[in-house]
Amino acid sequence: MPTTPQRLAHDFQRALQDLQKERERTRQLMAELDRQNHELDRLRSSVHRESNSRLLAEEALDETSDRLQLAVEAAGLALWDWQLPSQQVFLTARWGELLGDIAVDGYWDTSALIDRVHPDDRARAQATAGELLQGRQQRTVVQYRVRTAGGWLWIESHGMVAEHDAKGRPLRLMGSHADISERKRVEAEGAQARAQAEQASQAKSEFLANISHEVRTPLNALMGLTRLLMDSPLNTEQKSWLDLMDSSAHALLDLLNDVLDLSRIEAGKLSMENVQFPLRDTLAEVSALYAEQARTKPLSWELQLSARLPDHMQGDPGRLRQVLNNLLSNALKFTPRGGRIRLTADLLTGSAGGAHQLRLQVQDSGVGIAKKHQSTIFDAFTQADASTARKFGGSGLGLAICSRLVQLMGGRIDLVSELGQGSTFTVTLPLGETTATDRGPLSAPMELNEVAQAGHRFAGLCVLVAEDHPVNELLMKQLLQRLGCSVRLARDGEQAVAQWELGGVDLVLMDVQMPGSNGLEATRRIRERDIQLGRPHTPIVAVTANAMNGDREACLLAGMDGYTSKPVSPQALIRAMDEALMRSAHRGVPCAATPEPPPAHQPGAAGPLDIDKLRRRLDGDETTLRQLAQAMRTDLRQRLLALQQAHLAQDIGMAVAHAHGLKGSLGSMTAERGARLAKGLELAARSRDWPLFGRALPLMQAEAKQIDGALAALLSAPPAA
Repeated sequence: MPTTPQRLAHDFQRALQDLQKERERTRQLMAELDRQNHELDRLRSSVHRESNSRLLAEEALDETSDRLQLAVEAAGLALWDWQLPSQQVFLTARWGELLGDIAVDGYWDTSALIDRVHPDDRARAQATAGELLQGRQQRTVVQYRVRTAGGWLWIESHGMVAEHDAKGRPLRLMGSHADISERKRVEAEGAQARAQAEQASQAKSEFLANISHEVRTPLNALMGLTRLLMDSPLNTEQKSWLDLMDSSAHALLDLLNDVLDLSRIEAGKLSMENVQFPLRDTLAEVSALYAEQARTKPLSWELQLSARLPDHMQGDPGRLRQVLNNLLSNALKFTPRGGRIRLTADLLTGSAGGAHQLRLQVQDSGVGIAKKHQSTIFDAFTQADASTARKFGGSGLGLAICSRLVQLMGGRIDLVSELGQGSTFTVTLPLGETTATDRGPLSAPMELNEVAQAGHRFAGLCVLVAEDHPVNELLMKQLLQRLGCSVRLARDGEQAVAQWELGGVDLVLMDVQMPGSNGLEATRRIRERDIQLGRPHTPIVAVTANAMNGDREACLLAGMDGYTSKPVSPQALIRAMDEALMRSAHRGVPCAATPEPPPAHQPGAAGPLDIDKLRRRLDGDETTLRQLAQAMRTDLRQRLLALQQAHLAQDIGMAVAHAHGLKGSLGSMTAERGARLAKGLELAARSRDWPLFGRALPLMQAEAKQIDGALAALLSAPPAA
């Protein structure tokens, strides 16, 4: 085809277009190449970063692993890993150290591990492992002993399920073992310390119970004889001496009650009562008791009762009196002549409808209390300084008991005082709830007046007195005769039951601690016979030196209708008799008194008897003196025979009962040396030291011969003019 200019131009134009397309494609290829290069650079950078991150992660993991390893080593843990269903468990080197074996990581057969567990702990350890293996628990903890080269080692094993299969069954268990021998040793020492503390607390309670009984028995005789003497013709000097004896006996009784109260509070066994009582009358009565003493000193005395004060209050009137008695007694003691004392009572209204509170304040202008002593003034056996007890007396228990009683009543007690400027004690109590307690023994003149005011409501009653102590028996007999009662006597539980079975007994006053069948056993037998014979219920009142927490409940549980503790307070006994008689549907026909031989109880020996002192105690009552002498001779022979039998049979109960009884009567009858010998016999019997008991018994017998001779001489001599 011939080439023409037009053809050439057309070919040239097409070539230019193809060149343009190639250029565009080249540009696109270059752009793609740049993009690919950029992506390659990015990938190279990413790979570099990932490599660095992996290195950092590996370094962090290594650091974490090192820390974990250090923590495990510091904690002394042996790690374990159990891949199921293998019968081997991987354990770290620490396990070998614990067992005293080679310290190396390794696998242990499960059977070998189980064999190392203490037989007593094996079942518990296997049961815990079973919880994990069966999937019932995801985590467990168990303590058990394992056998080591040096003996048994306590370990605590923690375990968990680390992996599961598709059905949730455990595939891998992991955990740790820790040596807890030191913890177990501390726990054992703590348990031993608690046991020792409980034993010490029990021993203290038993000691206080014994001390209470030992002190109350002679104290009952002392206070009773004082009452009898005060009711006899006396000159002014003799009356003054008896007043001092009476106040001293009451001080001793108050101290005994304080010690018992403090013990009960510390043991958490002091029960607070809950009754409605006349608040204004109670405060007026307490104030009146101390107002006369204040006027005698002399002191200015003031009682201020707010008009807002309610007439009645729910609370514990006995404990409220006890707190006020302690505070007012201290105010009288520490305020010099010419000073002033004020008792104020007001009602505090609670905010926003809160409960009302009673505020009591005892203010005095006495010696005051230094700031440095105020922080400890409510501690037991603490006084302001060492000279306080020497100058003013006291045991330091009063304020401690006040503080704890107020706390038990839900209140608080505060003190504001300056040395030489007097003191103000403020007691704040809720008007809440708590049954009134018996008042303690009154002074002898007040008690005699109360007996006289009892009128004739007991006249003609036949009262059976079961009491093994001759002096206490005599005192009870005379008190009942002053009330117009006829009296029957019994020396022990057997005699009490026998006397009751004779019939005609309207009321029984039952001592608890008597030889042979005691008062509780006698009461149970009487109650059984009540039912068997179809007799009306006979009221029985416990009159006992057992005054610890729970003694009242034990008496009532045995079937008694009332309870009063020794020293016997006439007003408390009258109240108990009234209550017991009111509970009984039967009030027996008075029976003629069947005079029995006067109380024969534990006479004994203590050097020669002080007959003159005995006469003074009885106000020269020669008839009563001869009755006691005859009773002592009879009882002395019986006690010595019983002690011989107890020694041969090594009967602890029999020996303690008769030695204890002998000691009480000899002390009351001025036979001091014999009382000490009887005390030695009692202690030897309680400690089961029969060789010592055997050596002391002949000494007691020899001393008894001297006492019996003195009593025989007394009975053969003509009555003193």
